[in-house]
Amino acid sequence: MSRKKLIAIGCSFTEHAKRDINYKKIYPFDVWPQHLADKLDMDCLNLGRSGMGNDYISAKLVDVILAEKKEDIGLVVLMWSGWQRMNFNINPNRNILHDVKSGWVTLLHYKDNSRNEKYPMNHEGRIILSKYNNTVSVTMKSLRHFLIAQKLLEDIPYLMIQGVHPIWGGDERRGLLWLQTFLNSKIFDEIDEKKFIGWPIMREIGGYNVIDMLYKLDPERTQLRISKEDSHPSGEGHKIIAQEIYNAYEKVYI
Repeated sequence: MSRKKLIAIGCSFTEHAKRDINYKKIYPFDVWPQHLADKLDMDCLNLGRSGMGNDYISAKLVDVILAEKKEDIGLVVLMWSGWQRMNFNINPNRNILHDVKSGWVTLLHYKDNSRNEKYPMNHEGRIILSKYNNTVSVTMKSLRHFLIAQKLLEDIPYLMIQGVHPIWGGDERRGLLWLQTFLNSKIFDEIDEKKFIGWPIMREIGGYNVIDMLYKLDPERTQLRISKEDSHPSGEGHKIIAQEIYNAYEKVYI
């Protein structure tokens, strides 16, 4: 009998390419999906892609549900990305399950990323877009992503965890309006916190995400991160992440 599949979807904290912040160096270590698959004795299907946000993660989840037999899936892990990232599937003919390299583009309107954008946007355009894609809007959108994923996976073992900080920028991330939107949403109470590791996501309100977890264990960023400049997990960091997810899996499913 063939082994079941671990399916991991996320951004650069999940992607198997193991590139550094400048997309140059390839690091010689396994990332958390492979470590977790080894612990679970499953085959690993890693659909993580650098720079992607929650639109991409949700879309790939739908692709998985349509492409895979439920009985072949051992576990789905969604590592949610930054909430302000905007993803666009500009080439739907390439929207196949294993195609994580093309067909999608990302817009990070909250910072100047014009050198990497397919259709660069000037400063004025970013200001206008930020009024639409503001913290309230992206918070509600992400909560809906979480609940839709939860509904889609009702009959499939799954876990979720927030990877990077949800909102870009310290002051904005801790803003009262953001917290009020998050905590007062009806969706908030619908999330299955047993299957959402670190819920409610932010340490300010009693939760945590992957960055918070790594910072707590390695505040100097000398062991569990690539470097002080690059916050991506190191090889040891990926082992820590895999163990955290495995511990949650044991509590929920064993």
